[in-house]
Amino acid sequence: MIFYFSGTGNSLYTAQQLSASLQEPICNITDIIQNNNYSYIISEGEHLGFVFPVYAWGLPKPIITFIENLDISSIAPYYTFAVITCGENIGNTMEELKKILKKKNIFLNSGFSIAMPDNYVVLFDVMSKEQQTEKLDKADKIIYKIAKMIALQKNNFFRVEKGKFPLLKSTLLHYLFHHFYTNTKHFYTTGDCIGCGKCEALCPTHIIHMKSEKPYWDKGNCYMCLACLNYCPKEAIQYTKKTEKHGRYHNTRL
Repeated sequence: MIFYFSGTGNSLYTAQQLSASLQEPICNITDIIQNNNYSYIISEGEHLGFVFPVYAWGLPKPIITFIENLDISSIAPYYTFAVITCGENIGNTMEELKKILKKKNIFLNSGFSIAMPDNYVVLFDVMSKEQQTEKLDKADKIIYKIAKMIALQKNNFFRVEKGKFPLLKSTLLHYLFHHFYTNTKHFYTTGDCIGCGKCEALCPTHIIHMKSEKPYWDKGNCYMCLACLNYCPKEAIQYTKKTEKHGRYHNTRL
């Protein structure tokens, strides 16, 4: 069983590819949180997998919530793996994942990071279409290799790009991200908004509500997945003035 969280499609795409290779079902973590159903049985011969993006070199909120409440039972030992998608590197995120899994008596057998096109247009512009294609083609090859390693049940097998200063990134910079870049008051729409409601439908925390054919963001529980912003068909959703100058990204291979 593969549990995944995805904002703009990179991790969903990865989970789907692994699912096809390993013949494992996939489950959307945000749906599980919404339904408050955390109990799962791992059948004999089944894997336990976690696929999700790194957020500012740390764990996204839904991953922490999900694992803290997860109740796994099994009649036989099972193989556990994690795949973390990122723009370039993940800092100490895999180590943090190991810690919270260990509290649930779940131990990672293997872990991987995959560089894919970045969606964090709050700070960075998106790659060109050609660069996106090149990066996704490279990611496809890595996903194939990861599936082979998982199928072989390689133990204590980690292929992770931490980058420079991983501890600093996963502590101070991750802390700053949660305190300064997760405030919904910075979301707004331009006059290009057509009131289609796609942002409301996509929001994993259901904090977007349409009023008079315009989206409004509640305070609080925003994951900063940026699905609302990146999937907007008119690029009308902004997060501070910076995003008005940046492109949009979502995985088009889904």
